[in-house]
Amino acid sequence: MKKIGLYEISVIIFFILLPIIAFIINIRINRSEISPFSLIFKWFVFSGVGLRLFTAGLKQSINPSFTAKEIFKLNEEKSFRIVREVGFANISLGLIGILSLPFLEFRLAAAVAGGLYFGLAGCLHLFSKMRSKDEMFAMVSDYFIF
Repeated sequence: MKKIGLYEISVIIFFILLPIIAFIINIRINRSEISPFSLIFKWFVFSGVGLRLFTAGLKQSINPSFTAKEIFKLNEEKSFRIVREVGFANISLGLIGILSLPFLEFRLAAAVAGGLYFGLAGCLHLFSKMRSKDEMFAMVSDYFIF
């Protein structure tokens, strides 16, 4: 049985724990000034799209071999350049999600672009013929944020 790794822990923190904790704190501070849906939306965009994609992008840019080897089972070093470039895109999209916290006008754009990205990435994983456990976890988390 495989141990839960840092990748899985970070996804669980960014997708579930952080948005729920932030929502609870925010609701206690603001009481009924903001609708619960708006708060959930705010924190899931910030955390699920922003922090998740930003940190994934950093990981892909700094260590592209993890995504290439562990998620997509590619051992060719030539694939690392593509993974690194996808990492730059993830950093960019994630930054928009992070900036959606102080800049409300970024929130909808980050949600639409991030949701579309996760939905399409989930489809890519879904149609993979030989899905690894890491890729399966990525697919489930992609569909969750979508």
